[in-house]
Amino acid sequence: MSDDDKLVRITLISLIFIGIVLIASMVTEHLLIGILLLAVPGILFLLAGSPVRILMMVFALQIVLTLAQLNTATVRIGFLILRADDLLTIWFVWLWILALPDRSMKGIRIGLQGILIILFLLIFGFSAYRGFASGNDILFIRDQLKPYGAYLLYFPLLWVLSDEGSGQRIWKVLLSSAAIGGLICMIKAYIGVGEDVYVREMTGIRISTRQPNAIGVVLMMFLGRLWKNWKERPPLIIIIPVILLMGGGGIILSQTRGIWGGILLALAAAWILNLFRKKDNVRLGRKLILSLTIISVLIILTVFTISALGIQSTANIAQRTEKESDSYLTDTSVLSRLIVWSTIIDDLSGSRMIMGKGLGAVYTCFRPDIGGIVTLWHVDGSFFQIALNMGITGVIVFLGIFVVTLFKAARLFIRTDSGQRAGKALGIFCAVIMLLFASIFASVLTNYRFTMLWVFLPALLQTEIMREGKENTLLPPA
Repeated sequence: MSDDDKLVRITLISLIFIGIVLIASMVTEHLLIGILLLAVPGILFLLAGSPVRILMMVFALQIVLTLAQLNTATVRIGFLILRADDLLTIWFVWLWILALPDRSMKGIRIGLQGILIILFLLIFGFSAYRGFASGNDILFIRDQLKPYGAYLLYFPLLWVLSDEGSGQRIWKVLLSSAAIGGLICMIKAYIGVGEDVYVREMTGIRISTRQPNAIGVVLMMFLGRLWKNWKERPPLIIIIPVILLMGGGGIILSQTRGIWGGILLALAAAWILNLFRKKDNVRLGRKLILSLTIISVLIILTVFTISALGIQSTANIAQRTEKESDSYLTDTSVLSRLIVWSTIIDDLSGSRMIMGKGLGAVYTCFRPDIGGIVTLWHVDGSFFQIALNMGITGVIVFLGIFVVTLFKAARLFIRTDSGQRAGKALGIFCAVIMLLFASIFASVLTNYRFTMLWVFLPALLQTEIMREGKENTLLPPA
């Protein structure tokens, strides 16, 4: 069966399914919900013509728009609240499910990270059951279903990325969206007003949106591609503004110092990893000097741009790297996290240490930053959040997904002869390090906003590993 025939069949099946749902929604007097849930994404699919374009639309919506903007148009189904990007994601997964009978996943190896994701989803299912059975607040459970369940997207992403052309198109959308997001942040900071913009006396303007996490990932991937695939670079007139927008508007003006630390750690790790790659025929001394010089120039240029525009002084930027109050020991944000983590560890005794307290579980403690005793379900720190819900078992499996991705990216980077593939591997390596570091103090990897982007990293890596293996088998014997 040709690809066109498959597309026609999927379209016909989808139209039939949409019709059934719309009829059911009319009978049950929920026509508006039926239209929003299936008709709108269905029409978008028919207009777009492919799941790849739907996927690109999801990435663009999530990176460019803030959470408040996405929440202006939502649909409530029972206790679930779905945004426009949720509806498109559901449609994307539905198309993948429809394609499965045609053995579209044939020949695609999910890799060790895929096996770990399956284990994580099983633990998540058990955790959801425990949460409902324990009578935990349904609203808290609702807010955790999507962040954890969305790791299922790894498999339809593998399906789409198995076509190399699709990966290139998605990458262009990611890069464009991240640059636009950085530009929007920079404009907000320049005029000093806008959503989530505020000023601190010691450290100046900050923007407290979630976009910097996604922009940082795209920036790391972009730098990795440039570093090892410079011959196929875009024009400098594009490269420099894009880096300045992502680094300046997206990263330096962000609220959290965790992203800064994660990026610096990622660049340092990439610099060390680059010493082990022997495929470039570059002398060690020249490699050391050149890479350090480029990294330093990029950081200095980004900071200088923010300062020259009058958005943030270099003194305020430097202050962000030192302290928030008198010292880290009295920094209320750090103290609050330490108290919360200690409380969670105390709560996880016996069987709870192994499997956690289930979805929607809460903890009670004193928060210095709030100035009182509070009961919350949300934890600042992805790994402690998972520990609260799924115990040490969930933490080990979840951490394993990204640690395996990290080591596989490093191995592919060192071994591949392709400069383009080495750049992708290095970018993924840096992005994962940044995410792991940022997730220590923030709920980066357990926040639904960008789960699709997070699992895009191991999915892209796995497709590149499969292509590398195929190319090696086609090589003539030496």
